Amino acid sequence: MKLEVNRLAMLEAARSVAKVAPSLSKSEMLKKVLLETSDYTGEVYMTATNNQISIQHKVIASVEEGGSLLIDPSLLVGMMAKLEGEIVSMSISPDKPMVLRVTSGKCVFQINYHSAKGYPRPTMPFPENSVIMTGICSLAKRTTFAVSKDETKPALQCVQVKLKSNAIHVAACDVARMILVKDSAEHSDEWEFLLPGRSLQTLASLSSDDDVYEVGDIGNEIVFVRGDMIFTIRKFITGNFIDVPALVKRLKPAYAAVVDVGRMKEGLDLVSVAALSDESKVPINLVLSKDEIILRSASKISEGDSVVLANVTKETPDTGFYYDVSALIKLFQVLGGRVKLEIDANGFMSVKTQNEAYFQAPVRPPINNKDEVEESVKQTKEQKEKRAKGTKNMKETAEPEEAA
Repeated sequence: MKLEVNRLAMLEAARSVAKVAPSLSKSEMLKKVLLETSDYTGEVYMTATNNQISIQHKVIASVEEGGSLLIDPSLLVGMMAKLEGEIVSMSISPDKPMVLRVTSGKCVFQINYHSAKGYPRPTMPFPENSVIMTGICSLAKRTTFAVSKDETKPALQCVQVKLKSNAIHVAACDVARMILVKDSAEHSDEWEFLLPGRSLQTLASLSSDDDVYEVGDIGNEIVFVRGDMIFTIRKFITGNFIDVPALVKRLKPAYAAVVDVGRMKEGLDLVSVAALSDESKVPINLVLSKDEIILRSASKISEGDSVVLANVTKETPDTGFYYDVSALIKLFQVLGGRVKLEIDANGFMSVKTQNEAYFQAPVRPPINNKDEVEESVKQTKEQKEKRAKGTKNMKETAEPEEAA
């Protein structure tokens, strides 16, 4: 092996494949990156796999002598980051077998490499039929936070992807919450598959929302092709995934409001200080009142109360409903603009935008004592009366006095 290659291009590719090579694998081979060069095409290929996802990154180079070897990915990234020259030379010296010489300017590295023989090189075919997809980062951000962490339910650890009628429908569910996202896609055929949430997050970490991917189904894997990179995700068989669209449609809203996401995030952040101060992580109480959403939390060591201005069309009872504050914070972190918040008679909440529907289940209230419940309701009523009175006073003060 003997070649010259652009250092920054090599660094970018090395960082990408390093995210896939499993550092904790029991297989020493899988911890390495396969480095291959071709004197025929003048290209360098870097490949890594963890048996669930695989990546191959291509870099154009001046290759004098082709070859292949296995190298530690963190070492490869470190060398390319530390070297200062624009061009890097890499070669294997005949008098020093199993040693790779890497030079740039006045700096020289000599590192041990491993034979590529026996490496489980993944097949990276270009799909015959493909669909154009963009916005991978946005798609992953809006869905993967809600996949299940329960290893006994592998299907729910995945994101469900359906392609039909020139649209992509993506769903995620961890039982307590469900997400349904719809985006446009240039594809008229119908596909359906499950992608592990972690795998989709890894692909997103290697991408930008402007990246254009050709995506194809090759049987056991879904292939994502982006110019210089091929990324494959082993898919799960469909059949055990919850029918998210059907469940979301069953929600019969009894209470509703329209609220600005930014204001809701501020309110949740404020009340979460009290909710998360206790190790038990108490839930928050959410009440839809006239022109506002009241958020309240009360743990053993602290209390918090926050009011969010909103257009409330149907008010909840003064007792409201209780929710996991961490789940709501994660939800509103991926939204933007104004959203419609709907709650059914049992407290099941949906938050809707033009292209998304999020479903959140309520949790049991932390207080079981009847007197405490009544006191909480009383406080809510008193606070509403005070705010109404304050608003009236402000209006009277703002009105000009009549001329004598």
